[in-house]
Amino acid sequence: MNSRRAPTKGDQREQALIEAARLVFREKSISQVTIDELAKAAGIARSGFYFYFESKQALLAALVDQRLAEVALEMAEWDAAQGLARAELRRGLAAGLARWKTDGRWLREAFVTPDPGPEVEHVRDRLVDESCNLFGQRLERDAREGRPVAGPPELIAKMAHHLRTITFSEAYADPGAQDEDELLDTLTDAILRLAYGANP
Repeated sequence: MNSRRAPTKGDQREQALIEAARLVFREKSISQVTIDELAKAAGIARSGFYFYFESKQALLAALVDQRLAEVALEMAEWDAAQGLARAELRRGLAAGLARWKTDGRWLREAFVTPDPGPEVEHVRDRLVDESCNLFGQRLERDAREGRPVAGPPELIAKMAHHLRTITFSEAYADPGAQDEDELLDTLTDAILRLAYGANP
C-alpha cells in the first residue's frame, strides 16, 4: 500500500509560486520584483500569495531550500563513488554550472550577497552545512578506507563549496570570460587537489 499522499491544491499552488519566482527572479533582481508580479506569474490573487508566504524573502528562502535537493542530485554520482572519481565529479559540477547559467541572478543574490535577509540566510546556512556534510562524509569514508585525504574533511568541504560557488557566480556574471570545458576541467582538478593532494 502506498502511504504517500497526493499533492493537494494548496501544495500545487505553493509549488506554482516557487516555480513562478524562479522564472521572475531570473529576469529581475529580487528588490525590483513586486508581490503582484509573483502572484500574477503563479496565476493566483495577491491575497493568495500571503496565504503561503509572508514576504518575497520567505518565497526566496523556499526556492533556496529546493536548491538543496538539486545540489544533492547533481553530486549524487560522485558522492556514491570511491576515490578521485574525476569523471563523476566533473559531471556533477557541469550540472551545477548549467543551473547557475540559468538561475544565476537569484542564486547570486541568495548565495553571494552578504546580507540576503534573515529567512534566506537561515536556509542558505542550512544548505551550505548539508552540502558540506555530504562532501565531508565522503572524504571521511575515503580516509577510513586508506585513501589519503589532504586535511580535515570538514574544512576541505567548506573550501570546496566556496570555490565552486564563487567560480559559478563569476561564470554567470561574465559568461564569455572562460571556455566552459576549460573552466570545468580546472575546477574539477582544483577540488581534487584540495581534497586529496593528488594530481588528477
